[in-house]
Amino acid sequence: MALFQENQKAKIIFEADNKIVEMDCYIEKIYYDRLKLNLPKAASRYNQYLKAGTKLTVNVFSHLGILEQESIIITSPLEKEFTIEYDTDAITINNRRRIKRYSASCDLIIFRPLLGNIETQIIDISTRGLRYYSDIPLEAGSIFDCKLLLRPTDKKILFKGRIADNKGLPAGVYRMVIHKIAYKDKQTLLDFCELDLQQ
Repeated sequence: MALFQENQKAKIIFEADNKIVEMDCYIEKIYYDRLKLNLPKAASRYNQYLKAGTKLTVNVFSHLGILEQESIIITSPLEKEFTIEYDTDAITINNRRRIKRYSASCDLIIFRPLLGNIETQIIDISTRGLRYYSDIPLEAGSIFDCKLLLRPTDKKILFKGRIADNKGLPAGVYRMVIHKIAYKDKQTLLDFCELDLQQ
C-alpha cells in the first residue's frame, strides 16, 4: 500500500514574510517523482513564496503516523498545476509507535442483526481502536459491523470492529480494535483525532 494516496489531506510548511506558514491542502495526483497538490483559494496570497525551486516541507496524516518529507517545488501555483518533488526514500514517519488516545463522548452502535443492536457510548478513541461501556458481554475475537457518531461534529463512520479481551479493565468496559475501515472513513477518523479533539 502506498504511503501517500490521492485525495489525502496534507499540509505544506514554508517560510513567508519571515514567518513559518502552515497550509492545509490535498494530494490531487501522484506521479512517480512528484505530487500534484490542490491548494485552497486563500493560497494565492502566498504565490510569490511558492516559486519553482523553493524548499518546503509536506506532512501527511496517515494510520502510520505523520509522514514528513522535505521537498522542492517543481511547478508554482501560477503554472498549470502546483507540483512538488516526491521521493519515497526521503519520507520519515513520526509517532509511528505511539498511538495517542483521546477522551471522547461519542455514540457507538454495534450491529447484531439476530440478537439486537448494542447502542452505547465510547470512553476514549484512537486511530486504531476504542473503549466503550456495555452491559452485554461480547466474546473476544468476535467481529461486528459498527457505526460511530463523532461528536460534536456529528460525522459518521462505518467500520468492522474486533472485540479485544478486557483483562484489567473495570466491569462493563470493553476494548474494540478497528479491524477494517474504508479509506474515506479512516481519513475522517484521523481528522477527528488529530484536529477536532485537539482544539
